Amino acid sequence: MAEDPRTSAVPGGEFTALAHDHRFHLLKARFRRLATTLVAAFLGWYFLYIALSAFARDFMARPAFGHINMALLLGVLQFVSTFVLAWRYTRYARRMLDPLSAQLRDEARRRQAEREHIEQVMAERRRIENWTRG
Repeated sequence: MAEDPRTSAVPGGEFTALAHDHRFHLLKARFRRLATTLVAAFLGWYFLYIALSAFARDFMARPAFGHINMALLLGVLQFVSTFVLAWRYTRYARRMLDPLSAQLRDEARRRQAEREHIEQVMAERRRIENWTRG
């Protein structure tokens, strides 16, 4: 009977089992979706500002209120949107990414501890076998 490749020890691939874990794939998918959304939102808003500055000069020169024109208002909103997107990333990561990552990290540590224990037991066994032979 063939061994399950997700649980077998692969030389140099101690994290192979975790890489095949459905939680790891879920974590990657959640992060990819979040990163893509945030980058698209930021770049879309940024390039809209650049396009308006280049091609809609009359609109950008229009006063928003007092001596503040649309260009200055939208420029300040670029900074605000950056902080909002960073806040959104942090909030989502704490709720959806960090708990899953902690589970995987704890499991990796547990597996490492088991491997180290088995190695210690085997080393002690070899030491005793060598002592009894010699």
